[in-house]
Amino acid sequence: MYIACTKNHGIDYLQVHESYSIKENGVVKNRSRLIRNIGPLSRFDDGKPDYLKRLRQSFKDRRPLIENLSDLVASDSPRKKRVTISFDLEDRDACSSKPQNIGYFLLDALYDFLGIYDVLNKYKTNAKLEYDLNGLAKLLIFGRVMNPDSKLETFNEKDRYIFDVTSSDNQIEVYRTLDCLNATAQSIQKRMNHKIAASIGRNTDVCFYDVTNYYFEIGENDPDVFDDTGRLAHEGIRKRGVSKEKRRDPIVQMGLFIDVNGLPVSYRLFPGNHIDQTTLRPALSHDIAALGFGRVIVVADGGVNSDKNIAHISKMGNGYIVSKSTKKSDKKVRAWILDETGYEWNEKRTFKVKSMLRERVISDENGKKISIKEKLICYWSKKHYDKEVHENEKFVEYLESVIDNPDKLKDKPRKIEKFLVKKSVSKDTGEIIDTDTQITIDMDKVRQYLELLGYYTLVTSELGKSDREIINKYRGLSRIEDSFRITKSDLEGRPVFVRTPEHINAHFLLCFIALTMVRIIQYKVLRYQKKDTLNQDSWESGVTAEHIQKSLISWNADMLPSGYYRLTTPNMHLQLILDAFGIDGDLRLPTTNELRQLKYRLDKTAFIGL
Repeated sequence: MYIACTKNHGIDYLQVHESYSIKENGVVKNRSRLIRNIGPLSRFDDGKPDYLKRLRQSFKDRRPLIENLSDLVASDSPRKKRVTISFDLEDRDACSSKPQNIGYFLLDALYDFLGIYDVLNKYKTNAKLEYDLNGLAKLLIFGRVMNPDSKLETFNEKDRYIFDVTSSDNQIEVYRTLDCLNATAQSIQKRMNHKIAASIGRNTDVCFYDVTNYYFEIGENDPDVFDDTGRLAHEGIRKRGVSKEKRRDPIVQMGLFIDVNGLPVSYRLFPGNHIDQTTLRPALSHDIAALGFGRVIVVADGGVNSDKNIAHISKMGNGYIVSKSTKKSDKKVRAWILDETGYEWNEKRTFKVKSMLRERVISDENGKKISIKEKLICYWSKKHYDKEVHENEKFVEYLESVIDNPDKLKDKPRKIEKFLVKKSVSKDTGEIIDTDTQITIDMDKVRQYLELLGYYTLVTSELGKSDREIINKYRGLSRIEDSFRITKSDLEGRPVFVRTPEHINAHFLLCFIALTMVRIIQYKVLRYQKKDTLNQDSWESGVTAEHIQKSLISWNADMLPSGYYRLTTPNMHLQLILDAFGIDGDLRLPTTNELRQLKYRLDKTAFIGL
């Protein structure tokens, strides 16, 4: 055995390896296997010269500098159990391998930590339910994190876990569980927020909000439902609308709030034909206000920026930081943006920013006029400029070619519509009369469009905060976009294969809980690595959602005929996760009781000091 130093996300990571030889086709080849993960080199380095060299020599001399390596060099402490395994070769079950998952131990501990068990147990008691509500809810959540599939397929695969997750054997109880999840969705979100606030702490200074949508592979919209008087009782939820993925299928809109640590706060569903702007007010009123956060600063993109939303935020006593379309600004604001006066540049002259205070009158959702005072911030960055230039490169080339060859306007892309001018002209004299229509390009609009490349505009109620502070807070919005990506890809939140409004809401509650579990694991890893959890650029630098998923799937136990289990060796991502939660997963041929003790330790100690 020897000490190896490998790279884990660019960080020097210590491991114990063992050399061995194998013979392949008559040729002896040297190999090595992982014996133990030690941890980051920086955690043990004493700051003196040649630490790694001294560590290797001390291990070779059987006096390791790292205390928890003593058992690997002690002559009277065998490295692993010596177990005699014997079985009848004709016993087909004894000869076959049936590994079962133990990676779900961590998810099971998270389930209890988030207080979901308490909410559903209370609901089960009050509703006098007989079936295993919590077990089925766990099964659906664990499946969503590790093996996203249909609800029935998740139920059919319930034996993949080492210990029974649910005692239910009835498929119909899966759909009854979805009904219960829908009924308790608000209570579960409230309970999760309470638990997270008590253990991690909710920084409610800022709440990020964004909207996305999920498609359903169905042909028609859900019909609206009317009461006996002809009034609308409730809207159909699956409706065609502006799909983020450019699909024509009916969709459902989902608004999501997250906190500054990137941890989900709440979600709300809306019919697919509701535009983004209309979702913020009900989401704020029904969710954030109900959670009792007090004053929050809502950070959102331009899709929800409207006078009605700004008025609603202000009347609730909250603040806002929202983006504003630079290219749709009025002439006065455009002139201010392009005027170099007042800009502050960085040393490399790759970034500049300026701001001004303004008062304006807006109308709320009831048409009432209110006066507000806000800060308008404009900034330019070379990075953003280069990106926009690259994105518009082909379009600019097309514009230049049209100037030389106007006939190309016949095949005009949609993007050019806003730059076109239609005139009625006489073919003979060219005078502007009502005889024929000619389409030309408004070059002034093109020039204005190109001049504003690289500029970004924000409006905020936070007059006392610096421009840079406002910009940094706004940039945290990228975390919510990443949350949507995880939900849609890693957690396979769409397409959705349930159809009733109750089951659709339950499906997204499962996705919300699964996302929260993934985010807490990432948060814990970042804390363990002593990285800034508030820096949006480092969020995935600890361990990605994909690696969490693959790591938990890969951690399995295979029962041997002797009654012992053979465990898969944790990969480096799983080892990092276990280290972050203070769990020693290096079990050598554990018994059933020892596996239960491992699960118990996760349940009781993994979230202490989170």
